[in-house]
Amino acid sequence: MFKPASVLMISALVLGGCVGQDEGASVGTETGANNPLIPQRSAVSFFAKKDEVYLGQPVGMITELLLERRPGGFIVRVSGVADYPSPFDVRLVPIAGSEDTGTLAFRLMALQLAGPRPEGDAARTVTAAKWMTDKELAPYRALRVEGLRNSQSVGR
Repeated sequence: MFKPASVLMISALVLGGCVGQDEGASVGTETGANNPLIPQRSAVSFFAKKDEVYLGQPVGMITELLLERRPGGFIVRVSGVADYPSPFDVRLVPIAGSEDTGTLAFRLMALQLAGPRPEGDAARTVTAAKWMTDKELAPYRALRVEGLRNSQSVGR
């Protein structure tokens, strides 16, 4: 009983004495930001998400393109029929260079696994939507969505 109590008391005194020691001013963001002697932390982390390459393929046919007005912007909703059954991870990917023509262009893409085609189009139908503010759409007169075999456009 005496030994555990004395070990506890001594460790409490030793640890308590360490709390009050100040080994210099801590480096704040103002003082250490431009100091070449202080190593900068890299933005790369082990847990950070890696930039993934999207391997989607264009959807075969665009069947519907709607530009729905909402307060503060528009919802662009696109439906299409993929070439293969069970498409997933559907995205509207902007087409680079289309901004110069006054038409904002997207490509409807989905991850598709090759396989036998089912009887109906219901197993291959996909829908994607994207919210766009009035400010984002202001410089464009029209919006176009491309598929593999066709495209549809809508004017503002």
